[in-house]
Amino acid sequence: MRHVAVVWPLLACSLPDWTKCGTETSLMPRARTGPLPLPDLQTGRKDEAGDFALITGFGPFPRVPCNPSAEIARIVAQDRRWRRLGWRIEAGIFPTRYGIVAETIARLAAQTPPRFVVMLGVAARARRLRVEMVAQNRVSAIHRDAGMARPGAAVIAPAAGAIRRGRHAGPVLVRALRKAGVPAEPSFSAGRYVCNFAYWHMLGAFPAPTEIVFVHVPMPQAPWRRRDPRPDRARMAHALTWLVAAMIARARLSQRAPAPGGAGRIPPRSSW
Repeated sequence: MRHVAVVWPLLACSLPDWTKCGTETSLMPRARTGPLPLPDLQTGRKDEAGDFALITGFGPFPRVPCNPSAEIARIVAQDRRWRRLGWRIEAGIFPTRYGIVAETIARLAAQTPPRFVVMLGVAARARRLRVEMVAQNRVSAIHRDAGMARPGAAVIAPAAGAIRRGRHAGPVLVRALRKAGVPAEPSFSAGRYVCNFAYWHMLGAFPAPTEIVFVHVPMPQAPWRRRDPRPDRARMAHALTWLVAAMIARARLSQRAPAPGGAGRIPPRSSW
């Protein structure tokens, strides 16, 4: 059974005007640019209806009026290869607000779990894509979110441990990004802002069979700056299709038993 990739808002919110962020039709990654997809993905598996995954980005926040993670999440989800492979990849945008993020993840946890989740956020000072290996039980009591709110404590869950480990094959994903032509590295600090907060909650929300990874992307390459080491949006989107392909390959190798909550039945879009 085949499913068309869709784009959905995690909660009703006003999205930024992407036309002001340098969005162009040329940003769509092309299946034939760069090396071919992973060999495991040449033939789609059409006999299972439960093959769906989630990719998320974030909206704007103070000092970042245009968040590239949202645009890249949409581009990757709309890649035509996923439909041919029998997968439905859904993209959603989190408002960069602590309360809404926590509420939305709790709502998603009540639905059928996806096979995997790829979370994207922006690291404004980064020069490489960073595959986050852990979420830390900490949060900044200084920096305000997009709603000008600050958390009331320096930890997310006082009774919990210091970290939650990402559920993914970090080295495999870093290699996939590098093979696609972008600089990438593993990271052991997802920061203390809403990105880390969301990663922590997502890892605690879904059952263990659901692989979850967070990738920080840098701000896109500035065309007016010479020798800018950062990749542009098109290259990052293309590379992240490689990462999603690697996640699909891993999902195919995993056990076929249904996950708790009735995996194998795709929830309707209206329930999200």
